Amino acid sequence: VYRENDKWDCVATCFFIDCTNNIVQFIEIIFKILKPGGVWINLGPLLYHFSDMPLEDSIEPSYQVVREVIKGIGFKFE
Repeated sequence: VYRENDKWDCVATCFFIDCTNNIVQFIEIIFKILKPGGVWINLGPLLYHFSDMPLEDSIEPSYQVVREVIKGIGFKFE
């Protein structure tokens, strides 16, 4: 749905980023749709809703790994 690059000043996600099978792809999309200097605000746990579900492939990195992925994509923590 939200695929237009450099469109949003801010993206807020609440209890959401762990609801995808590929959290890395999700973070990449958020970075792409934000305008340069845009802000991403995230709140919620990493429960990974697809964990232990038969026939579901899911990437489930730890919080520390997610932080490094977020930084590697280009976000800065403040």
